[in-house]
Amino acid sequence: MRHIDETAQKSMTQDSLLNTLIALQPAMQLTAERLLHSEADAEDTVQEAVIELWEKRDDLAHVLNLNAYAMQTVKNRCISLLRKQHDIATEKLEVLDKWSDEAVIAEAALIEERAEKLDRMMERLPQVQREAVEMKYLKEMSPDEMQRQLGI
Repeated sequence: MRHIDETAQKSMTQDSLLNTLIALQPAMQLTAERLLHSEADAEDTVQEAVIELWEKRDDLAHVLNLNAYAMQTVKNRCISLLRKQHDIATEKLEVLDKWSDEAVIAEAALIEERAEKLDRMMERLPQVQREAVEMKYLKEMSPDEMQRQLGI
């Protein structure tokens, strides 16, 4: 007999919880949407909160105000999601900043290395060819201007 009473109490608790969650669903959804600014994220968050509450149903007997507890569960899940999104965004920015700094440093080193190599190659050229390369690529002279200046 005692087992039947316990089962009936559990059943009533489950029915009570189910009825409470169904009644609170619009308020939980609205709260989540206001916090998350996303209907899809709000729906997911409310579903996760309902699942969490359902999984804790046997432990909710001591809760004095189930409505407030359910709403707080939704708020806590929203806050967790916002923190997670913030952390991901911050991590992406940090990676981008780090990548950008490293890329700029690497690019500067590469440019410097190429400039030194080009200077060494230019030094090995005969005088007329060196002047022709400088006119073409540094001074951006046309072939006609180069011929006039070099006297070719």
